[in-house]
Amino acid sequence: VKSMWRGFSPDPEGREGALVSVDGGVQFSSFAYGDFVSVGRACALTHWPGREQPLTKDVKIYVGEVFDDRDRGFIPGYVRMITEYRVAYRAAARVLEQGGLPVVLMDGSLYFGRFPYAVREYVHHGELLTELFDAIAGLRCLARDHGFPLVGVSKDSTVFYMYMALLRKAVSDAGLGWMSKDVDEASSPLNLMVKAEQWPQDMRAQAEAFLERRPLCDTALVNEVAEGEGYTQPLLLAPSIYYGRDAGTPDLYKRIRSNLGDEKAEAAIRALEGFFKCPGVAVTYWRPSVKARPFRVDVAASWLGRGDPWDGLKSNVFVGPDTDLKPLEAVLNHLGYWHVNPIEYNVPLRQADMLARFD
Repeated sequence: VKSMWRGFSPDPEGREGALVSVDGGVQFSSFAYGDFVSVGRACALTHWPGREQPLTKDVKIYVGEVFDDRDRGFIPGYVRMITEYRVAYRAAARVLEQGGLPVVLMDGSLYFGRFPYAVREYVHHGELLTELFDAIAGLRCLARDHGFPLVGVSKDSTVFYMYMALLRKAVSDAGLGWMSKDVDEASSPLNLMVKAEQWPQDMRAQAEAFLERRPLCDTALVNEVAEGEGYTQPLLLAPSIYYGRDAGTPDLYKRIRSNLGDEKAEAAIRALEGFFKCPGVAVTYWRPSVKARPFRVDVAASWLGRGDPWDGLKSNVFVGPDTDLKPLEAVLNHLGYWHVNPIEYNVPLRQADMLARFD
């Protein structure tokens, strides 16, 4: 971790651009005979020194029949995300129209950790997923085409993306190349331990030092190891969906075509292809002050000079040592200026949350 740590103190005078803070809320209700309603709303607050501070709002209502508890859990999240990305797009476009450069700040991750790969979801609420992928791709491509940062901040995160990338390097350095495939395919250290149960005893003994029983998630790992203010070398995250082996076509596309009607299938696949042709996401862990705990900060890869299609990245990799990190530090200047404490870590973002949240 120390080899990937970059010391940095935010410069409050180095904030360029109009900060667009975005957050949303959602409510839902289930009725007899499967009727289901979900309402999402989102707000974007634009903080542009010397200018009017406009508020942009969006609302979406989803009505349908839902008989699966999994869908009752997933659909409200999709509805909320659609409103957040739509309102962020409109607010950013307004800043661009007025000759400014937006800095779009979303509450939470930009990464699709639980990608909807079950074809059941596309059969049941495929139009909603199509709308979601279009909304995400629209904002990411707008950020790429107009050269502005798209950022997501998480106060708490329990993922192991950086941990597993560092573990892959440690395994290689230790000469345990036979482990590499399982490390690459494992989603977390816990998943790797499950795979290790199938290894022969002598091979398991060689790898014992890498099979921690209580591994630290990324934020906890940075908190334990890193010193002072700074951030980790950004890690480019690959799409979380598995691709088929035939001509590089995602297996999901084949299953969608087999289970949906032609019109719905093509709409869903068009939206998915647009989503994967946009730039991906990089993650860094940032400590704004010596006493602060690390935050997870996601940044659209295009802001780091990686505007290539996301589906070309097959595994999580750190950006190269020659990557210009000044654009990332420009984002951290904004975040550092508004940092208060672990609860009110960004004042405009908290204000957007208060406006969008259902009481």
